[in-house]
Amino acid sequence: MDCPDCDLSMVEPGPLSNRHCCYRCGRVAATGETADDITIRERGRQEAFVLLDYAMALRGECRTRAPREDLPMGQLIQTRGCGKCGGTMYRTVETDGDGNPTQESQFVCSACGRIE
Repeated sequence: MDCPDCDLSMVEPGPLSNRHCCYRCGRVAATGETADDITIRERGRQEAFVLLDYAMALRGECRTRAPREDLPMGQLIQTRGCGKCGGTMYRTVETDGDGNPTQESQFVCSACGRIE
């Protein structure tokens, strides 16, 4: 199986796993997944890192980023109030080189977990 981003052969899974892994960029893939499946999983992983960094910054903490997390990406974080509990909802917005939005994720409430 080849990595859709690096075009390198992914490391074969071990005997108790079905996950292939790219040693260069860290993307993972289950046996039989398509390039789109791998890309969608990686996008979700990057969004989770962005939200984690933002949440930790709100608490005054920081964490050390792994080198493979420093992939080139243009993202903005948008916030709004949650209609259910009044907490803060977050979402990431992918941007092109000029800062124009190209793709948006759903809002997720940090307090109650509601998704809109």
